[in-house]
Amino acid sequence: ADALCRQADEQDKKEEAASNQALGLADGPTGPPTAKAEKEIEELQGHSKRREDFIAWSQSREVSVSHTDVFGQVQLSAAEYKGKAVRIKNSTGVAYVVPEDAGLLKLMVDKCSDVSIHVQSSVITSTVELYKCRRLELHLDHPLGTLQVDECDESVAVKFAERDHVGKAYHQNSPGFSISWGLCGTSNSTMVGKAGAFQLLTCMVDAALRTDAVRRGEGEFPLDFGTATAVPDQPEPEAVPADEQRRQEAEKHRLAGNDMFRASDFSQAAALYSLALQLAPELGAVWANRAQCWLKLGNHEKALADAKKCTEVEPMNPKGWFRQGISLHAMQRYTDAIPALLEAGFKKVCEGQWDWLRID
Repeated sequence: ADALCRQADEQDKKEEAASNQALGLADGPTGPPTAKAEKEIEELQGHSKRREDFIAWSQSREVSVSHTDVFGQVQLSAAEYKGKAVRIKNSTGVAYVVPEDAGLLKLMVDKCSDVSIHVQSSVITSTVELYKCRRLELHLDHPLGTLQVDECDESVAVKFAERDHVGKAYHQNSPGFSISWGLCGTSNSTMVGKAGAFQLLTCMVDAALRTDAVRRGEGEFPLDFGTATAVPDQPEPEAVPADEQRRQEAEKHRLAGNDMFRASDFSQAAALYSLALQLAPELGAVWANRAQCWLKLGNHEKALADAKKCTEVEPMNPKGWFRQGISLHAMQRYTDAIPALLEAGFKKVCEGQWDWLRID
């Protein structure tokens, strides 16, 4: 009798296993949400390799240089820096020359003082960034598409070879920022910078420099001027309540961070999101955005911490839950990742949205 019972039990188990196999339940019941999460994790395994390759590529393309009180010129030659994004950092008392054949990918200048830089070549991305610099002169022999100047509280003089070379200059809290052009770089010098936590845009309009606050349309892209006023006639910003002003300033940092994210400058985007969070830590979208930056940079622990903070301040924000799941998966904590991804799916169903990776 015992043998017959065991045989019957074994037969029941075989039939149950066959039934589960036929129904796709060999690994246990998997409803639509779980199946979708597992499929997304499969896809992310392929993405992680591409993300790691991109991070490695970005790091291999950026180099930092620093000099102090150098006699004579420092050449950033093609042999060392061609195709690289060069960051000049913490230099003082130096004259740099970027020769005509240098072919820099991008030029960034951070926290330098009493420095001159003569860029004789074109920059591949047509982008130069200046941050917290003092008493700096930048000479540009070729046209420049985008110049970013932030937190430069003393003289920063950017001198173009010709008026037509002036592109778009985005600047914030840089009262010493001036633009000029001409053979000696001194004619038509115009002080365009202003103090204050608001972003300005300066460019040529009808053959003259014009500056206005950055205005954004759909998709948060800057709008063209059209009706900008000349620098001396700009009205001072109207006074607003302290709490509202704090949110407005945080929003400006968020939008600037979005611009940097779209330009694949994830470190700068994270720094701008941090500024926004210092002003308005209740903004869940910014915590989610910074988590996405950490994911792009391969810092999964920071990404997880920011994603958790997002769901603390905004429990219904699906991107906070989704980025928790992705962070945990990247850390090989698969059991913990599944509930977070399922929660993200539930929140998305509630919202009726499915754009997982877009920054807000």
